[in-house]
Order: sequence, then C-alpha cells, then structure tokens
Amino acid sequence: MFFSALVLSSRREDDEAELERTLVDDEGAVSPVIATILMVAITVVLSGVIYVWASSLADTSGGKGVPRFTFELMSENALNSEDPYYGFNVKSSETDLATQSMIVTVFYTNSTGGMTIVSYGLAETTVYGFSPTNSDSMVTFGDSPEIDTSPPISTFNTGDRFYVKTETADGYDFSSDGFTVQLAYVPGGLGDQGSVLRVWDL
Repeated sequence: MFFSALVLSSRREDDEAELERTLVDDEGAVSPVIATILMVAITVVLSGVIYVWASSLADTSGGKGVPRFTFELMSENALNSEDPYYGFNVKSSETDLATQSMIVTVFYTNSTGGMTIVSYGLAETTVYGFSPTNSDSMVTFGDSPEIDTSPPISTFNTGDRFYVKTETADGYDFSSDGFTVQLAYVPGGLGDQGSVLRVWDL
C-alpha cells in the first residue's frame, strides 16, 4: 500500500510539472500573436497616413488644387495725390486661368467708419483693358493676350497686371486706414465659391 501511494504521488507530481510546462508554453505563445496583430495594425494606419499626405502633395492640378502664382506689388503711385493706386503684377504662374473667372475683391473702411466690400470681375467692360488713369472703376486690368491666336485669347497669367485705386468716387482716400485686396479664381462667376489665390493686407 505504501509503495502504491508513493508511486501515485510521484505520478501526480510529474503530471503537475507537465501541466505547468504546458501553461508556461501557452502563455509564451500568446505574446507573438498579439505582437503580430499590433504590427499589422500599425502598418495599415501608417500606410493610410502616408497615402493621404502624398496625395495632397501630388495634387497640383488647376481643377482640384489652387494654382501657384507669384506677384509683384507696385506701390510707387500709392502716394499720388491725383490718382492714388496700387499695381499687382503677375511675375509667374503655374497655369493659365480664364480672365472671366478672375475676381478682385476690395475690403476697406469708408468715410463713415463702416466696412465696404466691392468685387470686380477682370473681364468686365469697365475693368478689362483699362488703367487707373483712364477709368473711373476702382479696379482695372491690363491684359497681355496671346495675339498669335485668332481671335486673341485672354487669360490670366505671367505678365498680366491689375490695379486698385484707393480713392472713391467722392474723393475719399481709404488707404490711410488700411485695406485688403483679395484675388480669387471663381469659375462660376460672382456669388460662386472659388479658390483664393492671394490676399494682400495693405
């Protein structure tokens, strides 16, 4: 009896030791599975972020993104007492835009202290082809059309220039209080939502 009990006890200890080894092996096997799942999840998330970032960098088309333009501000006539105005010259353009889709908006403080906002399309008959010295319009546009086409094509691109007078029809010069000029590409015309190309705070 004693010998049988001893053998049985020995077998129980062996079984318990085997069970402990099995449990330890199982616990060790859980960690690589979780690590693999985490690695896959992190890779998927990072891939998505990189894709979105790369897509935004690659989107330079005129239809989806805002075309790049560089301008030269000409202020030498801003202090002219007879005809004060600023000139905005296009130094370089990423793409040609339709003149009829170009909108210039001027924000200024009027003589009564209120805010006035006026917008002009560069293709308007009182704006297109004029300069501040031969037009009563606040905004005028000097175009450089492509004359080698028939009829000549009017586009907004390198070499073009628009002007903004700082004196209203009643003789009030609003430049002393500061004003803002905004240039936007609005394919749908005034009232439509477009893309702002540049804002000048003067």
